[in-house]
Amino acid sequence: MRTVPRHLRILAAALFISVAGTAWAQTQITFWHIFDAGPAAEFIDGVIADFNTANPDIHVTHLGTNFWDYWTRLTTATAGGIGPDVAMNDLGNVPSRANMGTIRALDDYLGDKGLDAFWPATAAAVEWQGGTYALPLETDVRVLFYNKTLFAAAGLDPNSPPTTWEELVAASDALTKIENGRITQLGFGPTLGNTYFPLYAMLNGEDFVAEDGGLKFDTPAATEALQWMVDRQNAYGSRAMTSFSAAFSGGASDPFLSGQVAMIIQNNTYPGLIATYAPDLDYGVALLPHNGTPTSWSNGFSLEMSASTANPDAAWRLMDYLMSPAVQLAYATTNLSMVGNIAAAESPELMANATWRVFVEQMGTSAFRPFSLEAPAWYDTALQPEIDAALLGTKTPEQALSDAQRSYENEVRRFRETN
Repeated sequence: MRTVPRHLRILAAALFISVAGTAWAQTQITFWHIFDAGPAAEFIDGVIADFNTANPDIHVTHLGTNFWDYWTRLTTATAGGIGPDVAMNDLGNVPSRANMGTIRALDDYLGDKGLDAFWPATAAAVEWQGGTYALPLETDVRVLFYNKTLFAAAGLDPNSPPTTWEELVAASDALTKIENGRITQLGFGPTLGNTYFPLYAMLNGEDFVAEDGGLKFDTPAATEALQWMVDRQNAYGSRAMTSFSAAFSGGASDPFLSGQVAMIIQNNTYPGLIATYAPDLDYGVALLPHNGTPTSWSNGFSLEMSASTANPDAAWRLMDYLMSPAVQLAYATTNLSMVGNIAAAESPELMANATWRVFVEQMGTSAFRPFSLEAPAWYDTALQPEIDAALLGTKTPEQALSDAQRSYENEVRRFRETN
């Protein structure tokens, strides 16, 4: 896909011809990313080709690596001092690399405009100790998907999805079918879909940030949210729910796509899966039902400049180009992505789609997980094992969160003892 207007390409060609035969050398920079195949790879090939044409004094060599191998490759190359000038990376842990000094602050390039062009949630994610260390190439947002056909069959208004936890519970009860102790149709399951405990805590007003800047899990709001999850997991019988959930995976066996789950939390790329595996599904999307705090959870991918690049100005020109509204709009269209540039995300071409408008509205309230330098993966290491214990019934929500707090504090202490 080409994104540079024809008149700019002609101008670029003319500039190139005007310097032909002179002792002029291009600045060479490298860009690494996860687009290694399919439409996304074709798209990035075109984008980089257009940049090189429009910027004849710079030549970008780019390399796509599959998602599962990319992170090891990038980390290893960076540690060895042979990483790329510009890299795609995890938007949720930018401060880790900023603190290690492997990426360069961008404030001098951003100037007074700062991060005004980008979603507030993503802007907060790329800042560390007063500096800005990345640009939010792509983010995502979670919303509620619901089956309109099942709503109508249950006597529910298919145009009035639940907006609160209370309404979500009532709708789930109306939509759930149980035969001989087995769930044959489920209204809503708190662990099915693209969701987990921190999101429910956020929807209940908890941000996990303690007064000292660390993290606090064992709070009344967090405990209430976990108790709600446990109650919903057990609402139709814990054994029946476990058996029902175990039957599903991804793709065509996704429980929402097969019509066996009426409501599910998924992110903005989910319509692509629906179009592939259940194109005739009559579904709607809605803002996440909450318990007093309208929000959602986001993550995504950043663009970062290596601290060791010999050509920061050229690297910035590439980054600025990739974050421009025109390129970001093409990126969103090609990859079904919620891009970081607000103007691109709110373009008329995208906003003509009612589903996309819900994504944009939810993105305006969304937030990232809080970052912890001492325990950057706290949600997996300290918290998730305890959430699993609560959902299995081996610990109360209070005990689980108290143990998660102790585990997190142990991680913090070990980090400080060794750093």
